[in-house]
Amino acid sequence: MNQMVIRGVNSQTFVSANIKRTEEFYTKVLGLPVVKRTVHHLDAHLPIVTFGFRKFAGEPDRAETVTYVEWNPIFYMMPEAGFIERAATVKGVANPRVGDPRGRWGAGTNHHLALHVPNRDGLLKWKRRLTDHGVHVTGPYNRHYFHAIYLRDPDGAIIEIATTEPGFGHDETVLGSGFRPQPKENLIGGRDELHVAAETWPQPLPEVTSDFALRGFHHITSISSNAERTEKFFVETVGLQLIKKTDYLDEKGGTHFYYACDEDLSPGSVLTFFGLPGYKSGRLGTGLSHHFTLQVENDAALAHEHARLSRLDIEVSSIQDTVYAQQFHFRDPDGHICALSTPSQFTVDEEAGSLGEKLCLPESLETERTTIERHIAYRPAPVPVLE
Repeated sequence: MNQMVIRGVNSQTFVSANIKRTEEFYTKVLGLPVVKRTVHHLDAHLPIVTFGFRKFAGEPDRAETVTYVEWNPIFYMMPEAGFIERAATVKGVANPRVGDPRGRWGAGTNHHLALHVPNRDGLLKWKRRLTDHGVHVTGPYNRHYFHAIYLRDPDGAIIEIATTEPGFGHDETVLGSGFRPQPKENLIGGRDELHVAAETWPQPLPEVTSDFALRGFHHITSISSNAERTEKFFVETVGLQLIKKTDYLDEKGGTHFYYACDEDLSPGSVLTFFGLPGYKSGRLGTGLSHHFTLQVENDAALAHEHARLSRLDIEVSSIQDTVYAQQFHFRDPDGHICALSTPSQFTVDEEAGSLGEKLCLPESLETERTTIERHIAYRPAPVPVLE
């Protein structure tokens, strides 16, 4: 077993049909700063915007980032293999398949990204702010280990906002030691949905203030068609720690397994999988995550993990220089794209105080800057965000 080589979650990458519209939503509604504007390291036709999290006095800095890559053809599907190796990516972008560009979650895909807010009052404030901006919100739901609300980004990707409390340890002494059924009142069919829908913060919240600003990731949730097979892969092969086996609250007969990437179970270090036996496969596209990235300490650790997974007959991509980190991709048993990466270094081409202010390109693409900037600028105008 490969214990604790993984140091945490680095990022999650989504696919957007209109990256300007996505930026409007994340910066003006969710209050997150842009930390990088660039193009995909495998194909410069794919614009990328990365969002970080604000820093707060007395709190640890959060290094996780949310990245969006734009795929905007109206009637072309995203390449089925995703953006993993250069030759296949360039070919797929240049010769797309006719079909629906929208993604569909299912076995082998992500389900949602959960962002972190410290307490339940903050959760209710987000519900009020988002609703006032015309965003449909469900919850707050009691998830037994936290409370949560749910919304969709402008392309339809599911985003959760979850609290710290009460944590994973209140129903068992040894985490992951056995299956823990959920209270009936938390399960679908047992909840008072009208009461849940009616609960919100009483006053409008025109600004994102420090008391309820998003602190980083809470967890990432994907879908497995075989929970035990997924457990074996992420514990015995990848090296994560299983910390919880419980019910999937929103589907009768489903399970929900939680895995930790570090030893202190800090928010943002947790992966979870809904176990839905025999569930149909998903499809990559807009409104869905492309992959999540776990982090190792340095280049040597990355090379070690690349070689180790290869010896275990796990199909891995080449190790790639993304300018801001070294990384490689692999897939879980359902085919979900995952990645391992070194820590992101966004200050290699911008000062820390001016991150995200310009389009950053690798030196090899500087001669093509004018063409790339025109390509990125030629987009439909974003939908105005309500102020």
